[in-house]
Amino acid sequence: MADIISWDKAIGKKVKASDDKDLGKIQSITKDYIQTKEGLVSKNYYFVPKYYIQGYDGDNLWVSLTKDEVKSRFEKEKEPHPTEFETPEYNQRRSEVTKQYPDFDSNIPTYTVSQTPRSGGSGNASSSSSGESQDSVGMPWEKILDKKVKSSDDEDMGKVQSVASNYVEVTEGMVSKKRYFIPKYYIEGYDGENLHSSLTKDEIKNRYQREAPPSESEFRSQEYEERKRKVDSAHPQFLHGVPFMAREPGVTLQDDKGKSLDIPWEEVIHKHVRTIDDADIGDVERVGNEFIVVRQGVAKVHIYYIPKPFIYNYDGSYLYISSPSGLVSDKFERETEPTPEEIRALAREAPGANKKAEKSQQGDTSTFEEGAPGTETGRRDDPLTSYREKEPMTPAKIKEHEPTAVKREMTERIVEPGQEGRDTSEAAELARKKGMAKGIAGAEDTSSESEHGSAGTNK
Repeated sequence: MADIISWDKAIGKKVKASDDKDLGKIQSITKDYIQTKEGLVSKNYYFVPKYYIQGYDGDNLWVSLTKDEVKSRFEKEKEPHPTEFETPEYNQRRSEVTKQYPDFDSNIPTYTVSQTPRSGGSGNASSSSSGESQDSVGMPWEKILDKKVKSSDDEDMGKVQSVASNYVEVTEGMVSKKRYFIPKYYIEGYDGENLHSSLTKDEIKNRYQREAPPSESEFRSQEYEERKRKVDSAHPQFLHGVPFMAREPGVTLQDDKGKSLDIPWEEVIHKHVRTIDDADIGDVERVGNEFIVVRQGVAKVHIYYIPKPFIYNYDGSYLYISSPSGLVSDKFERETEPTPEEIRALAREAPGANKKAEKSQQGDTSTFEEGAPGTETGRRDDPLTSYREKEPMTPAKIKEHEPTAVKREMTERIVEPGQEGRDTSEAAELARKKGMAKGIAGAEDTSSESEHGSAGTNK
């Protein structure tokens, strides 16, 4: 474990953002900020407020913001005016850090980095109790404006109109607008597309649809205070940003033994990914409905879009994919996100996918039953679409306007009630009168002299 060092000994130390990107080395330190310089030819200067420093791990100072956040907010050509640090958000940050580290003004806390510091700042200062909570900022509150919001029952709530210290204002509708003032701690996370609330749409409408923001007392209820404690415990940086979360899984997976594979997708962000030959190919950056996005490298970055059916195991630290490392780049690397059709085509190449398809197809090759139940269950031709030459009425035969009575040869013996016709000519005459001559369909027994039969037989 690194020793606690004083601020004056941090000159010349390297600084890293929460996404493991370099911010240069410290050039100077004041009571308000550290100044870092990045680059040799084209220099960038960052004036990072001191209370965004998380700690020192023996090699680097870690900032609780991503590099993009530092660049957008604190990259300057000259030192900032002290009043720039006097924002409500930063004052609250300073108050919390001071409470956690009483000697922060003099010393930099020790910072323990997990096996992969690039996991969004998952390292923790020495006073952290478990080290399990990720200490990443997530999506800064000021950047969620105009983002779509969904309730816990997946109903659209509208878009973020404004963000206050205690709530998020969401508006729904174009003409008749509805306004929802949702307390911040009921926002669960951001999945890259939508903000998700822990409340249902009905709960939000009943409790927070109004024309004016909630009163301060509404944020002091016992239920809300308990909610705050739970969220702050799970996400120490919630005050500064919305945690990232995974989207719905969308795909049912099985392990290499065919058993159901239940993966907690919200936990796999920043986890290592290994191939079937045990090669590490990077970390999970994002989870989509049908694929995961894996980032590999720092200087030279590779982005892999891997369909979920390739995943065959997750042990809490690593996701394992059923592809050798030598094929990963050719098969999965893309510069832009592939279309759903491309992802599904790739998914069909996953080991076992063909067997599932064959099994599905075999299941569709059913046998058709002919006659009464159990009479002929081995029939392969469908009576709805095809028929045999000498068979009674079927839907296919009716559709083709074929005769639906059984065709009989006149050599067949016909038995009348009470007597038996043995003479062939006699049998033919009886058949003619009964409408049963070859080719006759649906003739009725009648005493009329009108005769029914084939074309040209009526007299």
